[in-house]
Formats: sequence, C-alpha cells, structure tokens
Amino acid sequence: MAAIDADHPSGRELHPAAALVTAATELLSAQPPSAVSGRRIAAAAGVNYAQIHRHFGSKRELCRHVLDRLSDAFVVDAFPPGALVPTPGTVMRHDPFMRVLTQIQLDQATVDLRPEHPIIHRYCAGLRTLRPELTPDAVDTAVALSCALQLGVSIHRTGLVRSVGLEDAAELVDRELVLTIEQLHAGRGPFSGGEIAPRPLRSRGPRPAAPSCATGRARAEERLVAAAVELLASRTPASISGRQLASRAGVNYGLIHHYFGSASEVLSQASRHIRDQYYTAEAGPGLLPGFFSMQAHPGYVRALTHVALDAKLAMAGDHFPVVSAMLDRHRSRHGEPSPQRRCRYLQVAAAQLAWSLFEPLFTTAFRRSLCELEPMAATLLARMLNFEKYPSS
Repeated sequence: MAAIDADHPSGRELHPAAALVTAATELLSAQPPSAVSGRRIAAAAGVNYAQIHRHFGSKRELCRHVLDRLSDAFVVDAFPPGALVPTPGTVMRHDPFMRVLTQIQLDQATVDLRPEHPIIHRYCAGLRTLRPELTPDAVDTAVALSCALQLGVSIHRTGLVRSVGLEDAAELVDRELVLTIEQLHAGRGPFSGGEIAPRPLRSRGPRPAAPSCATGRARAEERLVAAAVELLASRTPASISGRQLASRAGVNYGLIHHYFGSASEVLSQASRHIRDQYYTAEAGPGLLPGFFSMQAHPGYVRALTHVALDAKLAMAGDHFPVVSAMLDRHRSRHGEPSPQRRCRYLQVAAAQLAWSLFEPLFTTAFRRSLCELEPMAATLLARMLNFEKYPSS
C-alpha cells in the first residue's frame, strides 16, 4: 500500500516517487545510508522496489535527491530575498536536513556530496560583500565557525544544555546562539578588535593503550567494553544488539547479562570510557584540553554524535567533562556563571565537536584543508571566553 499524503484533504495516495522521497527522508534521518537498503525504503513507502530504479536510477541517487531537496528548502528559508548571509538559527527549524547531513558525515560508505556546496559558497560570497575588509582566510574561518556553532548546538543540544544546567532555558540557548552569529557577521562583541591573529594550538594526542593483564571475568568485561567502543564509532546505540557486542568481543552472549545486566550497560560503560580517554589524554592538573584537540580523537566525536542522534544521553551519562571543568574554573575565578556565560561555554564545546565531525564537508566546500583555519578559529573561540573584555550581551 502506497504512503498517504496526510496534508491533503482527500488523504490521497502519494505518487510513488514522492512516497519514496518521504520514506527515505524519515529513514535517513535516523540511520546512515549504508544501513538503509533500497528494499527497506520501498517497503516503508509502500511501493515496489523497482520504482526506485524507475524514478531515481538507484538508491544512491535517491539519497542524493533527498539531501538536495532538504538543502534547497534550507537555502530558501536561510536566505530570504536580499539577504547576504543566512538568517542565524535557521538550521534549528530544519531538523531533518541537519540529521540527514549528519548521518551522511558519520557514514563510512557515505553518499558523495556535491563538490561545490551551494550553501557554504553563497555564505562566503555574502560575507565578503557584507565585510569587504576581511581577508579570504578570515571569511572562510568565520563561515566555518558559524556553521559549526549552529550544527553543533543543534546536534548536541540535549547533552550540552544538561552539562551547563540550562535544561529549563531552551529559549535562552537559542537566543544566545542567534546573538553570537549576528555578532560574528557584524564583527561586534567578542569578534571585534580588528585583525584576528592566529592562536597556537596544543594537543597531546591519543595515549597508547596500556597492555591488559586482566584474566577471567575482568578480561571478558574488558573485551565487551572495547567492542562497544569500536561499535559506537560507527553506529547509534539503538542499532547495536547484544549479540553484535558479544560477536565483536569474541565472548559468549550470555556473559553480557551475567556481568553487566544488559547491553545498554555495556554501552554506558563504553561511552564513559571514550569520554575519559579523551579528557585524560588532553587535560592535566589545572590544564584544559586545547582548542580543536578533538581533531586527534575522531572516535570520541563520532561516538558522541551517534549517542546524540539516538537520544540516549540519559543512558550514556555526561560526555562533556571539558564543559564541567570550564564551569568549575569560572566559579573559582569569577563566582557562579550567569546563564549567558553558560551558553558561551556550551557554544564553544559545540563548535569544536561539529568542526571535527564536518571536516570532510568543509574541506570540500572551502577547497582547502580545514586545519589551516583552526589557529584563527581558536582565536575567535578564545575571545568568546574572554568575559571581562567581551560581555556576552
């Protein structure tokens, strides 16, 4: 049975091509393209599998059509007539676009994005017109940082909002994000001050794993957690079964329930392990991780994003010890941070997560290695945290 157009008063059936696009959009919002078969899309659309080849040629082209369609709708909304730069916060109104784009970035067998991405190219051209004094590097950095800020907050909102204690202040989080992007566009607030001098970056990089001496139960638990760490880098928690964990770990399936109680608990311990690996590798006594140090820990970023897309943060625990450490340091130096200050910390963490995750997309769009822009972007992030000189509002 074909899908029904619920918005049409007659409740008529969708055309097969439209039904396929609707079904593919829903499925790709929840899972990466490689995990969604053409037959599954056809079944969800209520049409014969052959309709995919008839209307789109292949599942790959159908996925590309879905992304292009969502991208075009976003551009229309983000760039109203006469706008040089996109309206801040628009991505928050386009959750399917954000989710599909993110799933594609997470997918190892990703659908190819168009080599010349229209949104970023149009954004750069508009900012150059709006602020002709900016160097090409400054324009690219501002656009990349703006995109990372908005995508990062959209993807990791639930966990970050909880980490800064703003669960009941969703409107404030959105308003402060819009303010930050407006200041970035205009070169005001933390983004004022003339030329942006690149900031030296610091990263210790991942630490080699210590050899295990565990035996018996401890060894089996270790192997299950290690298997979960590997799987979380490639898929969402909900798509990881206990049998997959046991198979990857090379242990008997019954040991999961015997030792952990459930597969969810294995995943919880794995997610905490991923978090601690990153933080202990990059931080130290009185030392916070350096800007863009997440680039050296792609497994941390990918796992964190899979958890966020799966809405399993209650299971996974607090993944943002960096934010907690920044808040603690603020309290020791300035007292309890205001809600606006908490929003700044949230934004800085979100920007770095999305910058790392979307590096392949940005690299293609800007036609340059994104690492070239990181020292300048780090300066802008540091200015966002310079509270005395650049008040948040």
